[in-house]
Amino acid sequence: MKTLELLSIRSLSRMVGISLYTAANWIEDFDVYIPKTEERDATYYYPDAVDVLKRIKKWKAKNYENAQIKIMLANYALPTNQNHAMKETQTTLDHGNDKENMLTIMQTIGKTVSNVTNQEKIIHELQEQQRKQLKRIKKLEKQVEDINELKQEIATLKRELASNNYETSKASFARLFH
Repeated sequence: MKTLELLSIRSLSRMVGISLYTAANWIEDFDVYIPKTEERDATYYYPDAVDVLKRIKKWKAKNYENAQIKIMLANYALPTNQNHAMKETQTTLDHGNDKENMLTIMQTIGKTVSNVTNQEKIIHELQEQQRKQLKRIKKLEKQVEDINELKQEIATLKRELASNNYETSKASFARLFH
């Protein structure tokens, strides 16, 4: 791939309309979903990264949390780093040089395994968050149930109190006039 087709993080941040600092944070947080490559000891981003960051920007504006955004990105058919790595591998294979080809394949496999591991960690974290949220929901449902029971008890006590006050007032009046 020609370097001219690739974007620097500065260009990427300008195209998306976010600060360089925000772009760096999002690239770190959503690394698996940001298509990139390294050339001459520098990281460059594929044009697809603009679309990914624009989606993240839109979801961030709607106050979605990172875990939710990762789920949405996983469900959105994005070209991930693995896909670009596979394209690079195929290009290298097409040009010969067996030792270099084998090294590229091994690096691609390593990156893919690393990305799968990261995906598994993300899934585990999301499942843990979901479990905690379900616990909170159950706790809140129990609290609502308790509140409703207390409301019923208060209403019953008010009726009894009103009834007792009526009877007390009735008895007081009866004594006054006897």
